Amino acid sequence: MNDPPTVPPVAVGHSARLAPEPEMPMGGRVVDVARDVMTRDPDRVACTDTLLEVARRMRNLLVAFLPVCDEHGDLRGIVALRDVQRVIAAGDPTGATASCLAQAPAATIGVDDPVDQARGLMVHQRLWLLPVLDGRRLVGVIRYTGVAGRTTAALGRG
Repeated sequence: MNDPPTVPPVAVGHSARLAPEPEMPMGGRVVDVARDVMTRDPDRVACTDTLLEVARRMRNLLVAFLPVCDEHGDLRGIVALRDVQRVIAAGDPTGATASCLAQAPAATIGVDDPVDQARGLMVHQRLWLLPVLDGRRLVGVIRYTGVAGRTTAALGRG
């Protein structure tokens, strides 16, 4: 009835990419890493997108922050809705692009960094969106609501 799950054998001669083992801190509890809680392949805008395209995308997605990436997927900054509104209120926004609106993110985190580190950064720097990078390439985002109540103990592990 409570037999352990079986794992299908890997064919000889084929390489299998295994997920990295989770960290095991003192006490034997599993520590989640950013890749466990991030939203993969997040919505983003290109550096060359106009202010009106950025505003339209934010409205359609119902978001207040969007990452700005170059053609290689490297993070160039974050556009906040308040910045879009500020430029629109100042006058003619037709020449503004996502890259001129983007501000360097206050913080980023790597895919293998602990979730507790992400939570700490978001709380201390009052961030709603934390970009997750693999090198300089944006691979995901963590939203504050995704880590606000998560703790290793609350996950039922250990």
